[in-house]
Amino acid sequence: MKRIKYTWLIVLVLGLALLAAGCGGEKPADNPEESAANGEAEKTTLEQIEENGVLVAGLDDTFAPMGYRDAETNELIGFDIDMGEELAKRLGVDIEWQPTAWDGVMGSLNSKKFDVIISGMSVTDERKEVINFSKNYVNAGIGMVVSKDNNDIKGLEDLKALDPSEIATQTGSSGKTACDELGLEGVKVYDQYPEAFQDLAIGRVKAVIVDVTTAAHYISKKPDAYKVVGDRLVEEPYAIGIRKDDADLKAAIDNALTEMIKDGTLTSISQKWFGDDVTPKAE
Repeated sequence: MKRIKYTWLIVLVLGLALLAAGCGGEKPADNPEESAANGEAEKTTLEQIEENGVLVAGLDDTFAPMGYRDAETNELIGFDIDMGEELAKRLGVDIEWQPTAWDGVMGSLNSKKFDVIISGMSVTDERKEVINFSKNYVNAGIGMVVSKDNNDIKGLEDLKALDPSEIATQTGSSGKTACDELGLEGVKVYDQYPEAFQDLAIGRVKAVIVDVTTAAHYISKKPDAYKVVGDRLVEEPYAIGIRKDDADLKAAIDNALTEMIKDGTLTSISQKWFGDDVTPKAE
């Protein structure tokens, strides 16, 4: 009888132990609520940038004068390069530039191939559906460039009278978006603007639809070859592309840009690359 009692006692103790383990056991490790409660929440992009000490920025490295390669050294130069270096300094980190195909730049941002886009990116409603933007840092727009000796194209109506194949722009650019909005279907699309300007120079196309900042750069390099005609086709500011869920990173970048506007740093960079102040005024 004693042996039976001891057996039941052992069974009872083991049963209670198993019951306690079942009731008080831990939740799965991948439960986000418990991870957060235990201080294991995933770091934000800003926190990762601060921890790594590096801000990774995607750009089109042929987009002069915003970000492009020096012909002699092949190093990146331009307005965005100077601005990005100063921005990173104010965030307390270094900056790493990652060239990328422009037609897939927003997808690359959202797939976290880099932290931000700093590449003279025009703010449009279409892009706002996919990504977020910092505050504006350049007041830009879209214009048209023709050969210096072309006196037939003076404005939008002359542009619309051309065969679409005589109008050039860059794929995935705000220039292409402007063409679409203006009903200019079937325009000649290039992977990069330098190719479009080369064809303009030799007469393969008659007009290039491009950001006015880029137009100013090419005209400064070859004042006898190109000119801007007509009014701006579209008014579009430049801003830094940021993922929609990176609110703290946007706040930090906006604060740094505000400081750079107020203390004149952006104006100095603008004067260097455009010979004029095309940056927003301090609020």
